[in-house]
Amino acid sequence: MATLSVRRSSGRRRFGIRSERVVGDIVTVVDFVLVAGVALLAKWLYIGFFLSSQQEAEPYLALGVLAALIAVATFRSQDLYSIERLRQFRGAARRIAFGLGLASVIILSGGYLFKVSAEWSRGWMIIWILGALLVVLFNHYLASRFIRSWIKAGFFARNVAVYGSGEIAAKMLEHLSLADANQRIVGVFDDLTRGATPQVLLAGGLSDLIQTGQTVRIDEVLLALPMSDEHRLSKLVTQLSVLPADIRLCPDMAAFQMRPLGIVSYDGVPVLELVRKPLGDWAPFIKAFEDRFFAALALLLLSPLMICVALAIKFDSRGPIFFRQRRHGFNHQVITVLKFRTMRVTQDGPVVPQASKNDPRVTRVGKWLRRSSLDELPQLMNVLAGEMSLVGPRPHALAHNEHYSALLETYANRHRMKPGITGWAQVNGYRGETDTPDKMRKRVECDLYYIENWSLWFDLKILLLTPFFGLFGKNAF
Repeated sequence: MATLSVRRSSGRRRFGIRSERVVGDIVTVVDFVLVAGVALLAKWLYIGFFLSSQQEAEPYLALGVLAALIAVATFRSQDLYSIERLRQFRGAARRIAFGLGLASVIILSGGYLFKVSAEWSRGWMIIWILGALLVVLFNHYLASRFIRSWIKAGFFARNVAVYGSGEIAAKMLEHLSLADANQRIVGVFDDLTRGATPQVLLAGGLSDLIQTGQTVRIDEVLLALPMSDEHRLSKLVTQLSVLPADIRLCPDMAAFQMRPLGIVSYDGVPVLELVRKPLGDWAPFIKAFEDRFFAALALLLLSPLMICVALAIKFDSRGPIFFRQRRHGFNHQVITVLKFRTMRVTQDGPVVPQASKNDPRVTRVGKWLRRSSLDELPQLMNVLAGEMSLVGPRPHALAHNEHYSALLETYANRHRMKPGITGWAQVNGYRGETDTPDKMRKRVECDLYYIENWSLWFDLKILLLTPFFGLFGKNAF
């Protein structure tokens, strides 16, 4: 019999479970109060004390409250208030700085549009933002210290009993032992038929489990049995309902490869959800508005630059200004993508060699355009046409698509969303030549992460990071 180490709990310490959601909400409220309060404090220190001005405090408090709302919403969109994020202070500074930076940009933009920004003291705003950054960072540092100590003390731990002793139970226990899970296994129970051999160490049968649950706090009972054993499962649920505990069905072996996203009800019948359609509910309308609005604004603002680039291409080498290439778009539909021409040849056949370092096909102007990604600007017209998005997986030539689809199993999953001009892969440095499957695999991983975690704030984050991390790169030739 194979035995697995099980983290047992004596269960005698009957402290209640501290809610992770409550802790996250408390940190959220403290962040809000700190950001708004520092705005008022900065007003008193700089305007009242340093400048000796008798301005009203209400406008500055109102700005602080508005900025706090934007900052906290941005923090939440980055999952900054989950226990896993809060316990690890590493990376918090970047997320907090991004949230406060976005809040200040929106406040300044609104003040400029309504012509009231001239009334705000620049010194006050600098002190406010820097002060808010410091106090919010300190708040998250304290939270991380407390939460780590609470986790170590078991304040968030769930006492879990497992019923079942076969392959499913063994696999689940192995998974829990390897994962950074916050569970205590109080014991494994099963009522075996004569001659059956358990694959894990047993603490007793069903009666022992119920007796344990009546003397020791059990928060959850995992039924590690085949889903096909309906009669036994139904009977067990009825018998275990006497315990004040969650009863959950551990998935069959296939679910270890296909991680479910949740459970939905089909007219009262529970169905395990394995894959979720991206951009549900209002998301398609929000993303479409975002694309059309920002693409039109970008074309308006960048039209002088695009005209200069077009003239430079025309004077530099013979050929058209624009390069058109067929690529796969949403749901594998073929679209024609526009780019500024950067090569002396325009290839769109069954074999399209990727650009490499010192590629003789690249023109003098084209080399600069490719390094700066300015050759992608005409794709704003693809966005206005609804064929592309501002943010999404980068589209590849048809020949490259066929090549990498055969090499990477999840490559084609990128087409579940419209392709983008920029993306999560690009701001993480995965742009340019992909001469090895490993490079493309990293890019695909980023693309799939973006698809699974899309939000408006995620898009705005990528758009804000693109000028700093997504334009220039050593791999762009």
